[in-house]
Amino acid sequence: MIFLIAVIVLLSYPLGKYMARIFMGKRSILDRFFGPVERAFYAMMGVNPREEMSWKEYLVALLFTNLLFGSIGFAILALQQYLPLNPNHAGPLPLPLAFTTTISFMTNTNLQHYTGELQLSYLSQMAAITFLMFVSAATGICAAVAFIRGIVNQNGKVGNFYRDFVISLTRLLIPISIIEAIVYVYLGIPQTFQGAVIAHTINMGNQTIFRGPVATLESIKFLGTNGGGYFGADSSYPFENPGPITNYLQMISEAIIPFGLIFSFGYMTRNMKEAKMLVAVTLSIFIIGLGIALYAETMPNPHLLSLPINQSAGNWAGKDTRFSIAESTFSLIINTYVQTGGPAVALNQMSPLSVASALFGMEIQGAPGGDGTGLINLIVYVLLAVFISGLMVGRTPEYAGKKLSTGVMRNAVLFVLIHPVIILVPLAVAAMMHIPPLIPMPPNEAFTALLYEFTSAAANNGSSFGYLVVTQTQNFFYYTEAVIVLSGRYGPIALALAMSGALSEVKPGSYRSVKITEEPIFAVFLFGFIVILSALLFLPVLALGPLAGYFG
Repeated sequence: MIFLIAVIVLLSYPLGKYMARIFMGKRSILDRFFGPVERAFYAMMGVNPREEMSWKEYLVALLFTNLLFGSIGFAILALQQYLPLNPNHAGPLPLPLAFTTTISFMTNTNLQHYTGELQLSYLSQMAAITFLMFVSAATGICAAVAFIRGIVNQNGKVGNFYRDFVISLTRLLIPISIIEAIVYVYLGIPQTFQGAVIAHTINMGNQTIFRGPVATLESIKFLGTNGGGYFGADSSYPFENPGPITNYLQMISEAIIPFGLIFSFGYMTRNMKEAKMLVAVTLSIFIIGLGIALYAETMPNPHLLSLPINQSAGNWAGKDTRFSIAESTFSLIINTYVQTGGPAVALNQMSPLSVASALFGMEIQGAPGGDGTGLINLIVYVLLAVFISGLMVGRTPEYAGKKLSTGVMRNAVLFVLIHPVIILVPLAVAAMMHIPPLIPMPPNEAFTALLYEFTSAAANNGSSFGYLVVTQTQNFFYYTEAVIVLSGRYGPIALALAMSGALSEVKPGSYRSVKITEEPIFAVFLFGFIVILSALLFLPVLALGPLAGYFG
């Protein structure tokens, strides 16, 4: 695990520099390859990539693009039985499920209330699911880049969304995904248009083995911090994750852009010292969360000590024997702390303390968080910490030499409050409805399942505790989660762009204050601020759910 974390950081550093250069418009040798393709896209869209936008124009372009591509995805899902590339004859998808699925993948959430190999055609898997994975990842990256520009610029502009969007695809997501897909095919992940095959088993039975264009989905699933699997069993299924090597590659892939964007922030603001401080804070939170989960999974379960069970090897429940307990636990934590949502474990079989750690990572959203949105969350925490520390010492709060206005701080507070509101309100409604789980379980575990479902939706994570969506309540979950994922995605992006626009109109003061955000003492303060703020918002519900299950 130390090796994996080191590889992630070492790969993120040059990738962050590369992303900063392409979004800053610096010339490179790659221009001759990507330039003609990008110019063709601009001509098709009828946009001028050199024309900068205000934050409102940028937000409108972002929402319009997502709405357009989401509508295409919904049409494909709703009409898949009439469209080609359906060798397994997948039938119609219920419209509420098609609607929720479209919104989920459009917002980088990727919650799945369907079984992909049974209910989706190959065209739906490619042109709706995989396609929206690229769109949502590029959207998050664009929002983060615009947010950084607002800190740097002084002209009230935050860039051109269409240029950022195209560059995110042509120079970052598509090339890396192609390389990863080829590697995955070599390592055993299927990539074919042929239909399912029938295997004759040794007990004289028949088994249907599904396949399809899996490798292309898996590559952007992790690189784009999307989550959502081709198969119902997600990354624990051998065709999505054949062995330890693919498991390592997928965990590395999902973390390099979130960490890389922190380094991009350092390059674009010309303050690499602060970027390294942010990486240190982020890694500290992540490693502590990992350590808690590892402790929970490697120690004997206290509730089973009275039974004749050998627990010397740790808690193997919910884990694939192809992977060790440590690898499986690392998969859970990294998939929740970077908001990917494709862990190679059964969540409902994990220790309650591990589930609590995973929930806390989704509640923080900035350790390091998803592609783009994680960086935004982290910088908002920095703005709030700067504001509070300024009040503590009696100084006018400043960041990057710019005074933090009342409007900026009001939006920062609203930004932080959106997340608990869209989790706790539907959680309270669902708890009062006494929704029956699919299988009997203790009250605290049923509460944990509800808490995990809504937290995953709000954090645009997409992993699921399971055993919740039954026929009587499926529409409640479909529509409630649609509202949650939309609010959890576009509400924070809108507030971030508003803050970016306000900061972009502020000129640095005539004097530069001490850059406290570069100092080790601020790193300690920021670490404590993030942990304490998140605990104040979510510790009560964690105590009622997973912590009650562990200590009760």
